[in-house]
Amino acid sequence: MVQYPQGILNYTSTKMIPSDPIMLLSYVNLKLRDEFDSLEAMCDALDVDKQEIVNKLKSVGYVYNAAQNQFK
Repeated sequence: MVQYPQGILNYTSTKMIPSDPIMLLSYVNLKLRDEFDSLEAMCDALDVDKQEIVNKLKSVGYVYNAAQNQFK
């Protein structure tokens, strides 16, 4: 994986997700709202580590609410 400066993007051959926690929050909630019924479905489809996302967003005070399908 190519590492870009903090807050830009992590890039692999198949995906780009923000590395900055606040940008990640916006990205994930957008994907959950528009494309996926659950965090698990999103992580499976994007081939990303669910626990890494959960931990990164928890570090800035956000937790996943399954009933609302978003981080708050």
